[in-house]
Amino acid sequence: MQHIRNKRGFTLVEIILVIIIIGILAAIIVPKFAGQSDKAKIATTKANLSSLRSAVRMWQSDNDGDAPTALSDLVPDYIRAMPEEAITPSTDVSAANDGGGGWVYSSGDVSVNLAGNDANGDPYSGY
Repeated sequence: MQHIRNKRGFTLVEIILVIIIIGILAAIIVPKFAGQSDKAKIATTKANLSSLRSAVRMWQSDNDGDAPTALSDLVPDYIRAMPEEAITPSTDVSAANDGGGGWVYSSGDVSVNLAGNDANGDPYSGY
């Protein structure tokens, strides 16, 4: 009498092969997306900086060329809320670049309050 055995499930070898294949794919894919978060933060910061600069220019055109005394003067007429510098992230405003995050504002000039360079080697002060 011959026993017929129904084969159910996977063998240990098949499971190990699948795990190895998934590991190889993960090792290839993960490094490609690892830096995307930093790039998104930089892009958001640059866009928010551009919005702030545009709002300052609109203020100046409405006020005979005079700059607002503070960035908070732009809210809510020129911008809905103070945009975030997304790298640290912060909405703080200082008068000088101390590298603490947020924005630097002085006499109509807005820049990022970060010292050093981004991952591409571009200085934050050049944004």
